[in-house]
Amino acid sequence: MNLIVWNFAQTCSEQDIRAFLQYELGHYLKNVTVYEHGTPNAYAHVELNADVPYVGDVIAQQVHGKLLGGVALQASAMPFDEKPAPPQRQ
Repeated sequence: MNLIVWNFAQTCSEQDIRAFLQYELGHYLKNVTVYEHGTPNAYAHVELNADVPYVGDVIAQQVHGKLLGGVALQASAMPFDEKPAPPQRQ
């Protein structure tokens, strides 16, 4: 299962994002890749240690709205074979 998390504050470093996701997701986190950190379009692609689709949805709901750097995050779960980028900020 994959998760996309976006809407990171521009002040967040890649290490800040990784540490936050590791803390929030704990043993569910398999791998995280951060893209475009320090920009308005920063997002993270997270591989989850979960094979059941609803687990990814529940995790996305838990992360969605959490604050990092004073900004509410957005998150969405997706199947293994999909890796779309999140919507671009205007």
